[in-house]
Amino acid sequence: MSEDGLISKKQSLNEELENIKQQTESLQREFERVRYTFDVARAEVMALKERADAFAPIGTVEDPTPLKLKIEEITGDREELELLITEAKERIQRIVNNPAVIRNYQELKEKLDTQKEDFEDLKNSKGIKRTELKNLKDPYLAALTNIVEKVTGLFGSYMGNLGCAGEVVLYKGDSDARSEGEQLNNFKDWGIQIRVKFRSKSTLQTLSAEVHSGGERSVSTIMYLMAMQDLMVSPFRCVDEINQGLDERNERLVFSRIVQNSTKPPDDENDPSSHCGQYFLITPKLLPNLSDMEQEGITVHCIFNGPQNFNHFSDWNVDRLLDIGKHQLENGGGIKSSDKRQKIEEKKDDS
Repeated sequence: MSEDGLISKKQSLNEELENIKQQTESLQREFERVRYTFDVARAEVMALKERADAFAPIGTVEDPTPLKLKIEEITGDREELELLITEAKERIQRIVNNPAVIRNYQELKEKLDTQKEDFEDLKNSKGIKRTELKNLKDPYLAALTNIVEKVTGLFGSYMGNLGCAGEVVLYKGDSDARSEGEQLNNFKDWGIQIRVKFRSKSTLQTLSAEVHSGGERSVSTIMYLMAMQDLMVSPFRCVDEINQGLDERNERLVFSRIVQNSTKPPDDENDPSSHCGQYFLITPKLLPNLSDMEQEGITVHCIFNGPQNFNHFSDWNVDRLLDIGKHQLENGGGIKSSDKRQKIEEKKDDS
């Protein structure tokens, strides 16, 4: 190509390059304008979204609100959407501006807000009270459990000496059917259960009239009282006819246990409360040849009553009674109560 041709080609390329630069600058300015418009629109959208979320939140996919579920039900068809919009506008136009309704709404809203605050205060107060109750319950339950363990240890030992078995447990009600809060407050359902077993093949059962005989209940009751005796400081105890209904073997074992627990020396001679206390056993009869009757700590009081009784306590003459008894043994015969009284009165007159 000639020199003139090259120069002409260069000028043509320079003009084309300049046109491209101008187009590029124009496109760059258009891009900047569009980006600015997009940023403004995006900011407006974000602001509107925040307002919409505050006014009518739709929740998340995991936790959707009723509004979100309602929106998901809306069809994507344009004509149907336009129809729904028209119906919504008509409903809005039919709304009457009623200040009373708005005022009533505001009052109800304020009342609801107040009740929500009160509810939160109650929840906080409930938590505090439950903590206080637990702080009171824990040491009380620990002390009570310790006492029950001591009683059940003694009770099981005493029942074992009789050839039986027993335990004492703290019953706290049916905890499975209660909520955590109810379990903290069911003290009215608490109680002591005495469980006993009188036959080797049976199991421990709660002491009751439906399951156990009168004698079994009497044995269990006296052993339970004996087990508690070491844990209670009392000047005396009185039991009426506890031995009635017992067979001879159990009555002897029960009497021996009463004597052992009621004649123990004090643990501390200097402590006035360290004693086992007196034990009054009131009964219309006792078995003959009971063991432990010779102990110094046992006193027998015979209360006489009936038509052949003395008119005055001073009429009682022990020496004369012994003489009558010896005479009865020597003669091998009996003597009527009326004859006894007559001879005692004769002896008194002679003296």
